[in-house]
Amino acid sequence: MMSSFPRRFATCTPVAFHANDYFFTRDTGLICKELQKLGHQCRVIMPLPAHADDLATESLLRVPQKTLSSPGWWRGLGVDGVVLYSWGDPRYLSVARAIRKAGLKLIIHFDSSGELHEHLSRPGSKLINKAKDILINLLRSKHLGYAHFITTSGPCIEALSKDSSYGAELAARCKGFPAPVSSCFQYYGGEKQPRIICVGNWHTTVKRAGMLMRTIDALLQRHSSALVDICGPATPALQDWWTNLQESAKNRVQLRGFCNHEQLSKLYNRASVSLCTSESEGSHGASAEALCCGCSVVCPPRPLLSVVRWYTEKNSGTVSREDTPEELCSALLEELEKWQKGERSAADIAAAWNPCFRVSQLAEWLS
Repeated sequence: MMSSFPRRFATCTPVAFHANDYFFTRDTGLICKELQKLGHQCRVIMPLPAHADDLATESLLRVPQKTLSSPGWWRGLGVDGVVLYSWGDPRYLSVARAIRKAGLKLIIHFDSSGELHEHLSRPGSKLINKAKDILINLLRSKHLGYAHFITTSGPCIEALSKDSSYGAELAARCKGFPAPVSSCFQYYGGEKQPRIICVGNWHTTVKRAGMLMRTIDALLQRHSSALVDICGPATPALQDWWTNLQESAKNRVQLRGFCNHEQLSKLYNRASVSLCTSESEGSHGASAEALCCGCSVVCPPRPLLSVVRWYTEKNSGTVSREDTPEELCSALLEELEKWQKGERSAADIAAAWNPCFRVSQLAEWLS
């Protein structure tokens, strides 16, 4: 049950990220703003140094890194609970320990693809990698063990429950909360169009702008009327690709650049399908936002996309048969056909997924 009176919370990212406008649209910055909208007091805690583009706001408090490991400092902060974004990283175990020793309610957010033994597949000595794997998981388990609750995705909860390094007791503390999504991302009831939306920072290698371009090329050839919105900073190659499209194809593809939440919400609400072309993701915020706005999701069958694959399981998307542009295009065509036949429902998709991403749950768990 939601607390009937305002509480005092903090979110903590133990890394000195830039606390600019973009920071407050995702992760701990977004959680802080959403808790404030609900009437609670909240601040983001981050280590120094400050950055020139930090927002001048009372919602941000920077302290020396070592201060985050002081129970006395946390005790004196005067908050009821903390959401710690530490990715289960053993380097921040001392921060989790300090918060618990201060007597505060602690949620640790574990944004992960569900891969717990990443060192075993890395190049180098198998013996050394095995030793690293054992040590990392021992320390990660100890770190997560300080949490009253661990927020993460369904695939990650399943992986933790089945892994001997963690087990059922730790998995029992897990709550299904893959990522925070702004309350502005909702389905508003309008008609869906045969439109694909693709959102990402295309300068980031992991997003695979090349795979995006080849997939859209195939779609334009195989579907006569599908429209495409590509949102986020475009690489020169992506810009050149769009410039060189035939005029008829160019009219169907929009390079929209950076879009704020309100602009994205409008685009998601008219799109039918959200396309993820990444090689790996944790909770993938763009897919989460799209689901809340009633879009279905298409992604490739890559091992480190387990959370995005999970997003398709509530009659809400398709995983391509292979990780190729041709098969991703086929998956898009399957989805568009399902929308045309009435086999997809924007209202049902939004209703199934929206509660999973809402920050109001965190206030309940911290109360």
